[in-house]
Amino acid sequence: MEGIAPADIFVAAPHIAGRVTGQWLACYPTFQDALRRSETSFGKLPRHVRLVALKRTTEDAAEDATVATILDEVGASFVELSTYLVEEAVERYLAMQTDSANSHADRNHKLLDDLAEQIVGVSQPHVARPPCVLRPGQGIFLDGWMRFFSYRARGDKTIPLLAIDWTSFHERLCSIRS
Repeated sequence: MEGIAPADIFVAAPHIAGRVTGQWLACYPTFQDALRRSETSFGKLPRHVRLVALKRTTEDAAEDATVATILDEVGASFVELSTYLVEEAVERYLAMQTDSANSHADRNHKLLDDLAEQIVGVSQPHVARPPCVLRPGQGIFLDGWMRFFSYRARGDKTIPLLAIDWTSFHERLCSIRS
C-alpha cells in the first residue's frame, strides 16, 4: 500500500473568485499544478491567509490599509493539499538535505516523527488555519514548519499552503517606503 496516493489527494481550497495569470508560479515546482489551479491575487485571499504574509514584513503592515491596497494585485495561490502529498514532498526534501544518495528512498515516517517530537505544545486553530508559506525554488517551506508538524501530529487530512509572487510583493512594499 505504501507509495499509493489516496484518490482524493487534491482538496479544493475555499473558492476564491477571479484569477490572474502569471509565470511567477514556475518558481514553485513541487506543488505547481495544484497552485496553478488556485492562482489568484493577494487581495482576494482570505484575511487569515494574507495576515501570515503581512506579518513577515512588519507588525504595522498587517493593519495598514495602504499596504493592503498596494499588494492587492500581487500574484498568490492558496490551496489545501492532502497531508499524504505534503508529507511525501517533505520527505523527499529532507532526504536530499541529509543524504543525496538516498533521496529516492521509500517514505520515511520515522524521520518525520522524530522531527515532530521536537516540536511540542504548538497548537494551531482548527478553523481558519494559517497556511505553511512555501519557499520559491527547490525548498519546501519558507515559514510554517511548525504548522506542518502541528497539523500532521493532530491528524489533519489536509495542509494549507500559500505561494506568493515575492518579487512583486517586495517591489510594491518598497514603493511605499520610497
